[in-house]
Amino acid sequence: MKRQQRRAAGPAPLRASTRLSQNQSDIRSFAVTPAKRPSTEGPEDEEALNKKAKIESHNDNQDDSTTTPKSEDPSESGNTASNIKSISQRKKIQASKGSRPPPQGVPPVWALLRGDLTETLDYFRQRQSGTQTNDGSFRGSLLASDYGQRPYLDDELVLTRAGGGMEFFATNGGKTMRQGKNQDPNGSTVKAFLSNMAKLIACPIILSEDCQNCPSEPQYPYMVLSHFKPVFHWFEKDNGHLVSRFRWEKLNLHEKSWWVPKGYPQRSGPPDYTTKAARQVCSVPECEKLQPIIFAQGFVCLEHKCKDFWKLDGKVLTNGDQLSYNPEWLAERIEWPAEIRPPFALRPQPLPLSGAQRDPTFATMRAAYKGIVCPCCGCCLARQKIEGWFCETVGCRYEYLLPPININIKTITDAFAGQFDGHAVPSFEIKPPVQLRDVVFLQPWRIQTYGLAGLPGCLLKQFHSNAAINSRPGGADEILAQMANPALQLKRRVMFQAIVDGTRTNHFLSNFGLPYRFSADVPSMAFSQAPPIVMNALHKMIWAGEIASEGAPLDHLNEVLILGYFQDQAIGYHDDGEGWLGQTIVTFSLGSNATMTIRMKAKYYYGATGNNVKTYDPRQPIIDGCVAPTHRQYMNENWTRWTKVQQAAEFTRLKKMQQGVGIKPPVCFKTTLAHGDYIVMQGDGLQKYFEHQISNDGRLRYALTARHVRPETVNAAELYKGDYVTTDKDIYSGDMDAFAQFDQERADADRAWTHPESAATQLVKTKAD
Repeated sequence: MKRQQRRAAGPAPLRASTRLSQNQSDIRSFAVTPAKRPSTEGPEDEEALNKKAKIESHNDNQDDSTTTPKSEDPSESGNTASNIKSISQRKKIQASKGSRPPPQGVPPVWALLRGDLTETLDYFRQRQSGTQTNDGSFRGSLLASDYGQRPYLDDELVLTRAGGGMEFFATNGGKTMRQGKNQDPNGSTVKAFLSNMAKLIACPIILSEDCQNCPSEPQYPYMVLSHFKPVFHWFEKDNGHLVSRFRWEKLNLHEKSWWVPKGYPQRSGPPDYTTKAARQVCSVPECEKLQPIIFAQGFVCLEHKCKDFWKLDGKVLTNGDQLSYNPEWLAERIEWPAEIRPPFALRPQPLPLSGAQRDPTFATMRAAYKGIVCPCCGCCLARQKIEGWFCETVGCRYEYLLPPININIKTITDAFAGQFDGHAVPSFEIKPPVQLRDVVFLQPWRIQTYGLAGLPGCLLKQFHSNAAINSRPGGADEILAQMANPALQLKRRVMFQAIVDGTRTNHFLSNFGLPYRFSADVPSMAFSQAPPIVMNALHKMIWAGEIASEGAPLDHLNEVLILGYFQDQAIGYHDDGEGWLGQTIVTFSLGSNATMTIRMKAKYYYGATGNNVKTYDPRQPIIDGCVAPTHRQYMNENWTRWTKVQQAAEFTRLKKMQQGVGIKPPVCFKTTLAHGDYIVMQGDGLQKYFEHQISNDGRLRYALTARHVRPETVNAAELYKGDYVTTDKDIYSGDMDAFAQFDQERADADRAWTHPESAATQLVKTKAD
């Protein structure tokens, strides 16, 4: 498969190629003074700092010299994942916008979203933490808002702190972040840094746009600086609490630093590794360690176990903000062997496609799931579409296309685990309160119905398919082969209320019919725009829903959600009990086998969430299969007349009864969903009291799920999307004649045994023909 580029006229990627000649000692005059700790206005800003809950366009804060993403998909105008940024971060960034000069170069790698960054770079996969460690060593580090003391960044040096222990403190102007807990002096981050020092391992450092001490104005939300080597570790006290500090020096001092402004004084000759800042031995006999004088105010012992730790002239330092770094210490450099090469390139290479073309399902494999870096503009590109990676940066339009997915049931399943020719053999496990109610053989179908003890009206009904059904015209095999149709617009979408803004769903999805409020922003397309395979699948699911309703009226299924699962992907425990949905949910499984599990929700299984007596609700029903039902019935009957002390005592007894049952409710239903199977869930109680998850057991699986969305909950302007007309040829009748050929072959075989002479005559006639 060729790699294609689609680029509009625009500037070529910039590359730094010149060096400015300035005296190294003048660098400190250009270093930005650390900003004061920003204070917030009130509780709503505290919430914004802790959880970024709202998104807005990144374009609002780009100037004319900065490239911005642009979507070509008119159906997703305003919803493009690469155009979002949290308001909480935006407030902080806007406060400093324009206060610094632009950088002299461009970053080798950058990203608009943290999710894109972590999916692309092997050296930084942390969605929340600022450090990536593996096997006890640093892989990468992120410089973001630093509310600590004296953060520092110039063209060759980074001084930062270990993360953790920050808390909000009240001030006259509201609240501010300060160190509120001691950091562990032997924590994993410290050990990883020291390991890199000992092993001479450099790692990339990434700059976030909300880093206040960058010498230039950040041009993107996330930018890779360069490789840095760890050279010194020390301890301080911040707000009375122990903090670990790190010194990083740029590995390649002959390379121009793109992140400093034009005219920034940089070295004109080779580095000076001999000139060092003054050192002093601590006067405490138990310490007596030779340490650099890192502060301009004088010597401070940096050993946290020393009794003179964090003292200046014999007095304990109460405000570390009053200290400034020793210019000589900032200017000194530590030499590493010149032949050292860092483990990871700043810009990873794209996936090779040479051997991939021979594998018809390479595009579904885990190796083809990660992001790539655009070779034209350096943007991190998450794989949003099944077809490959597409750069949306204005003036770039780079594409990296994968080989088309050859979707065939034989290529995505185990060769020794083929489909059943006759009635399928089910694979399931059940525990109370789930009960196997009945097994029905409806012509080619094996239908198993499961009930929930004590919850009438709640049931699970699985329709087990087979090769005879799936291979029929318009059957599961044919639908699966067409699931790569671009008209389905399967795409990874940005999730709502994710801990990290810009986090996308692992699976590819699209929606047809009435809008479905999924955990991600999924624009819904009208059934009138749906490819024929969607309507074909919908009519099949209507048939399964009607059979499962057992004569009762079936809610009008007016929405279909399509999910595409690749290798090792799953959707975690959840329920479909939203109030705007009907009671019947039908799922049509295509491709690889999947494992579906159901368990009782924790608050119903244990009677409370966590170990908090305040979460116990005596009005909650006691469901068969829960923990200690007899004692909980006793508690419910007497709860309101007990004192709080008595309630706490009985709750403690309940918790003791639950010891040994596990911290999570056990699975009460487990089944294998094979290619062509339907699973029908009915009853409000099933969604209210239980939750389910589904994992893909193979390389590629699609799940098409039909629901009834209550029209009164939908915007009137979108009601037309759920309309469709059913003709006689659209009605699915269950392929009841799927076994006709099988039955004919069996009848012929029976006749051969009963009348061998006629069978021999027929054989001679066949040979003669």
